[in-house]
Amino acid sequence: MSRTVERPARPYLGQMELDDVMRMNTELLAELWILRDRVTVLEHMLEEKKIVDRKALADFVPQGELAQELERERNALVTRVAGAPHAKTYDFETLAKQADIG
Repeated sequence: MSRTVERPARPYLGQMELDDVMRMNTELLAELWILRDRVTVLEHMLEEKKIVDRKALADFVPQGELAQELERERNALVTRVAGAPHAKTYDFETLAKQADIG
């Protein structure tokens, strides 16, 4: 059963733009949970097949190139997300940008 709710005439947070941002935030949170859920299930399945030890995975500390790659990706993500309100322009390439690998 699908539940559809009409957009209220009076914004819940006082401004339609704030309501829009809150809805975006809620959708992102839902997507984040889906990804975390899937990763947890994947880890569980891999551990059951003796491919991955979940404790070793949790304790793993990236080194070398992998650590540098993860740092570049994290910095690129923070720049895109935290910097978004300050961007003067954006396009598909800007939205799809990732840090260089390697």
